[in-house]
Amino acid sequence: HAKSVGLVPHVVLGDFDSLSADGKRYLQNNTSIKVITHPPQKDKTDGHLAVEYALALSVQDIWILGGFGGRIDHTLANIFLGKLCIEHGADLHLVGNKQYVCMLQGPGEAIIEGNPGDYVSLIPLSSTAEGITTKGLAYSLKEGNLYFGDTLGVSNELTASTGEVSILTGGLLVVLINKS
Repeated sequence: HAKSVGLVPHVVLGDFDSLSADGKRYLQNNTSIKVITHPPQKDKTDGHLAVEYALALSVQDIWILGGFGGRIDHTLANIFLGKLCIEHGADLHLVGNKQYVCMLQGPGEAIIEGNPGDYVSLIPLSSTAEGITTKGLAYSLKEGNLYFGDTLGVSNELTASTGEVSILTGGLLVVLINKS
C-alpha cells in the first residue's frame, strides 16, 4: 500500500504471508528498506510486532493505517494495542476507510477533526470511565461517566470541524466515522 501512494518505508516487518509476489519483489529490489521477517507461526500479530518495534525506538505517536481490515479479530486486536501504547507513554491512532480510532487513558484528551455531522462514539474500556467532558459534539458531557457495556456514548455527532474529548480516570475509545 505504501508503494501505491509513493511512500518508501524505512522498515517493513511481519511474516509476509499475505504479501503479493510483486510486493515481495519490490522489497527484495529496494535495498533502502530494512526487512524483518518473522515466521508465520508466532505468538503475536504482525501489527503487534510493528507496535513493539516502534515502542522500542521510543516512538511516541504510532499510526496504523488500514488496521480495520475485513476480520473483526484483527480489528479488535489492533485497537487494543492502544493499551500497550498507553503503558509505554505513547499514543496509538488507527485510520481506515472513513474511520479513526484512538484510546484515551485518564487523565487524557483528544482533539477530533472531521466534518459537522460525522459520528463520534465514546466507548468505555474500564468498568467506569469517569470525568468525561466533551466539546463540539451534539450531546455534550461535563464530567460525566460512561460504564463498560453501556451504549450511551455511541453515535454522537460533531457540530463543527473539531471536537474535544477529555477523561479524568479510566479508559475510553474515541471513534470518528466520516459520513462523507
